[in-house]
Amino acid sequence: MKVRPLDLSLVLFVCLIWAANYFVIKAVLPYVDPITFALLRAVLGGIFVFAIGGYAVKGIGRADLLWLVALGLFNVTLFLVFLNVSLVTADAGVDSTLVYTQPVFVAALATLVGERLTRNRVAGISAAFAGIVVIFLPSIVGSSLVIGDLYALIASISWAISIIIFKRWNSRLNVNSITAIQSVLGGTFILPVIAFGHPFLDPMPLFWVLLGYNVVLASGLAYVIFWRILSRMPAAQFTSYFFLVPVFAVIMASALQLSVPPPNEIAGTLLVALGIIAVNR
Repeated sequence: MKVRPLDLSLVLFVCLIWAANYFVIKAVLPYVDPITFALLRAVLGGIFVFAIGGYAVKGIGRADLLWLVALGLFNVTLFLVFLNVSLVTADAGVDSTLVYTQPVFVAALATLVGERLTRNRVAGISAAFAGIVVIFLPSIVGSSLVIGDLYALIASISWAISIIIFKRWNSRLNVNSITAIQSVLGGTFILPVIAFGHPFLDPMPLFWVLLGYNVVLASGLAYVIFWRILSRMPAAQFTSYFFLVPVFAVIMASALQLSVPPPNEIAGTLLVALGIIAVNR
């Protein structure tokens, strides 16, 4: 399927938001425990989307509520909790690599929504994922296995399942409503999990700035765009673009440090770009 220029621009915008959010989450965790942060991001993100148009809920039925519960569970509760907890112990590079195995899992599950796994898609997804591995190879080689790595992989699988759920549902609901309701439901499911953790919150001014980034951009605006474009693109093709998130994160880190990317990062970025091109042929 040919991608419209506007859709491509919006997808790249979402990739940039989520790439920067790796630094934001790392920066906010000294001020709040990961589970409380997941709860605040989900619930406040849902309320924000309600405020900008999610309140226009029309034609929602009992079956829709069941789909929304499933979406909230996999895309919000499990994904955010395991993502945030993984960043407490996992190396950031390894974490990025594992979380962005998501397109690989989506491609494997895409047959459940009637998508053919063509040779181009297999080759492209393999090349793009290989590029991510090449980029973070020093981190991968230099890191020992920690529990955060397993959490990052669970987050990736949960995210992939939520994408397949959305495509199976084929909802006619407004995407603002979908984003808002699944965020609030997912946040509700996080509440009992807080009892098993060690909740704390240091409400410094920087904490509110970082939380605001997650609420307005990473959870609010980004997911409205995400669901809208996913509704009109094949899942495997759409998710291939999100291999760019860790690539953009590495580029941002190099820019902040005013350093030239090393050869492995340049080679990995080229592999990711070639992979995405192959998937979209």
